[in-house]
Amino acid sequence: MNAPSTHPAPAATEKADDIILEVRGLKTYFPVKKGIWRRVVGHVKAVDGVDLTLRRGETLGLVGESGCGKTTLGRSIIRLIEPTAGSIHFHHGGERIDLMQLGRGEMRRLRRELQYIFQDPFSSLNPWMNVFDIVSEPLVVNRVASGSELRGRVESLIRRVGLKPDHLRRYPYAFSGGQRQRIGIARALALNPSLIIADEPVSALDVSVQAQILNLLEELQDEFNLTYIFVAHDLSVVEHISDRVAVMYLGEIVETAESGELYRNPSHPYTAALLSAVLDPDPDRRPERPRMKGIVPDPADAPPGCKFHTRCLYAEPHCAREVPVLREVAPGHESKACASCLERMRAEATGRAAEGVESASDRAEDVPHVSPAPLAAPVEDADNSPSNEGKQ
Repeated sequence: MNAPSTHPAPAATEKADDIILEVRGLKTYFPVKKGIWRRVVGHVKAVDGVDLTLRRGETLGLVGESGCGKTTLGRSIIRLIEPTAGSIHFHHGGERIDLMQLGRGEMRRLRRELQYIFQDPFSSLNPWMNVFDIVSEPLVVNRVASGSELRGRVESLIRRVGLKPDHLRRYPYAFSGGQRQRIGIARALALNPSLIIADEPVSALDVSVQAQILNLLEELQDEFNLTYIFVAHDLSVVEHISDRVAVMYLGEIVETAESGELYRNPSHPYTAALLSAVLDPDPDRRPERPRMKGIVPDPADAPPGCKFHTRCLYAEPHCAREVPVLREVAPGHESKACASCLERMRAEATGRAAEGVESASDRAEDVPHVSPAPLAAPVEDADNSPSNEGKQ
């Protein structure tokens, strides 16, 4: 049985019409098997009791180290991976639909509203299908369009993501990473979804191409009223695109806040450590950087109590016994840090301010943010190299 959620019902704090997704107590465990009989001897707790509320039209950034469970959480939400326990409620057409109770056929129909952009823009595209077949497949499978209508919709999608109609005859090998990701975005848009989960969609791309893809995602969000869950480990990218940020560690959400608030006032030592890893463009500045000790624990054998206590510089004996819960530390800002940890973090921040030493959050505020250049359509960038243009 799941432990009762410590969060209030969303209707008590927000208008129900503003909510598109509610996740409560979500768990996704993978069995660990050993021996000749392959007996289950434990579980990898990839997602361990996650609570999330997503508002319509917003972008929620999901950040954390590799292996913290970000991708598994995203795939579990739309049941590409079957969750072990918990509830997922999707608000659509005036109804509050429990995704965990849907059968395979019902879930397949609802996936018109729930789409996914995969991290690797090459392995997620079928090398034996050309671009037209890839982008049109969702429309054909769901019997949305056929014939000339189908071709017209696919050409419109391809133009909208910055490619050309004559690209439709080519195969994935003929495109660079940025172009492949545009194809993946066009495929995700084909059924006009309400929610898109973007799993590190720019991590494999060059910086200049990253900027173009981020601009494209923002333009599409405004045009089609999309809601995003944006999975990433690059905090500068998340800051640029996200309205709110959720920080994951060992399968749990340890902090959530509006993007600006989280970057200014991190209220969990793990968040502060992640922010300290963001590179400073000024080589002459030597800010004091908070650090983590130790290494990431095995998710199949997570520490008792607070999962972060084995790496936390502020850990106390009670941290190994008491399991923290998300609690509000400021309006709209929740953290799993204990009271003593928060007090010591704030005292150190005050001391640094008095001594004139920059913290990671101060540095993030001080460096001017330069937005990427607007996206031109069709895009003629490094992706459209002569060698690629000549391939068929």
